[in-house]
Amino acid sequence: MVPGERDGRATVRRAGVPGPAPRRCRRGLVRKAGGPPVPGPRRRAAPPATVPPMEITEAPRGPARRKQDVLARLEREEDVWVASAGADGTPWLVALWFLWDGEAVWLATRTANPTGRNLRERRRVRLALGDTRDVVLIDGEAELVGRGEVPAATLRAYTAKFGWDPGADGPSYAFFRVRPRAVQAMRGEHEMAGRHLMRDGVWAV
Repeated sequence: MVPGERDGRATVRRAGVPGPAPRRCRRGLVRKAGGPPVPGPRRRAAPPATVPPMEITEAPRGPARRKQDVLARLEREEDVWVASAGADGTPWLVALWFLWDGEAVWLATRTANPTGRNLRERRRVRLALGDTRDVVLIDGEAELVGRGEVPAATLRAYTAKFGWDPGADGPSYAFFRVRPRAVQAMRGEHEMAGRHLMRDGVWAV
């Protein structure tokens, strides 16, 4: 082959064949010199991406270590998933700020919204921390606590942690105290066994 003319891209002429070499057109068609487009070679589709399997390199934690990790997260983290249900069984899931006082989880929300109604009327609640590879589940009963009945130390700690006093936003906000009745903690399938750290309000360790 010998070099041909340039039109912004390199072209070639086949030896002994007049005219430009075939050029690729849109939609995978090849236009031959002086002729209509004809289908060109199809590109092979890229293989689908595969997700590598999760590799478990750590041994399952013992009950004491799991409890230690749970308590540390309750002290450190700010948000918790709050799952409740209405009178007709409709589930409701929201994320709320929370405070752990060493014995109970404190939540603040409006009493007239779905979560507030469910906590006030049904009381049963499940709280969840973390993602699917570091799960903490807490089952308990919510108790509506009047603003004048919230311990002063709890109110100060909540306000200091979030820079927000729910009561200052109006009487529609209220505090709920959730005392854990059951706690589970696991970091994957290899920790399914031994995940129950509390039953009936009593720690296993």
